[in-house]
Amino acid sequence: MLVFYRPFTDPYFNIAAEEYFVKHAVDDICMIWISEPSVIIGKHQNAFAEINYPYVLKNHIPVIRRISGGGAVYHDTGNVNFTFIQKIKPGFPVDFAQFTSVIIRFMKSLGIVATSNRRNSLFAGDLKFSGHAEHIFHDKVLHHGTILFSTNLVILQHCLTPVKEYQGKALPSVRSKVGNLAPLLPQIADVHEFVKQFTSWLNSQYPGSHSYYLTEADSKSINALADTKYKTWQWNFGYSPAYAFDINIPASGGNVMLKIKVKNGIITKTETSNLSENRAVSDVLSGLAGIPYHAEGIREFIRKNQFRLELAGIKTVTLSEAFFS
Repeated sequence: MLVFYRPFTDPYFNIAAEEYFVKHAVDDICMIWISEPSVIIGKHQNAFAEINYPYVLKNHIPVIRRISGGGAVYHDTGNVNFTFIQKIKPGFPVDFAQFTSVIIRFMKSLGIVATSNRRNSLFAGDLKFSGHAEHIFHDKVLHHGTILFSTNLVILQHCLTPVKEYQGKALPSVRSKVGNLAPLLPQIADVHEFVKQFTSWLNSQYPGSHSYYLTEADSKSINALADTKYKTWQWNFGYSPAYAFDINIPASGGNVMLKIKVKNGIITKTETSNLSENRAVSDVLSGLAGIPYHAEGIREFIRKNQFRLELAGIKTVTLSEAFFS
């Protein structure tokens, strides 16, 4: 078993590294890592349905889709991430509890009684401090999770509180009351000491384990994967399952309820209420079909159609706000 701490905090690099290692690692490994503030969503989620989009946009917090399932989580430098990658035997079911039990045993070594639920989340009392997810790739399993040590829970709450409802078949997150371990571990000075103890304990659990340092070839490949996949809007937002949502647009002739349908990140159709009374509004808004559903795309549509929108009685500032707030 290779047990090592990855001292890189770029969230794009760190998420890309998981895919790289599950596809290329020869040995079983356990990686410990920390990322700068970011929101990480599950592979099958609608990104917009999991986040406060105006907040993450304003605060320049990346939203990144991972290759595993499960719900959305918030990462920052007070959150410790771990990734197990192990070979599996063909035809045998994967026992995910073997990985959660590792964290439970480590918590016990620190004097904390941790429990798990059916979704493999870990709790100290009634506070969730660790969420887990998995991904199978050929003959390997990737199991990873978070450990909230001293995360900024206010920012976490802001990021993971959606401001709009979306309809679709995407996997929604299961919301739980979360808490940090730091108040329960006054003997541990900070998150770096926690990582040090965690890494040391893991080494003691896997006799013959040794450290690994990323090679220049590793880093080059991971950066390339981050650039071509994990930094792209198409993967992080466009990959979302098809969804729909409603927005209310104040117009001079009365409020117009607009239903937007999105597939592969592209607006495919718009439907307006009171069509006969708002023909001008309906005609101009039908032009949304075919544009990407993101802030830049909406702003560009408004810029190009400002005259027609205002002629139909729609204030362009109001329209922009209606989409994302």
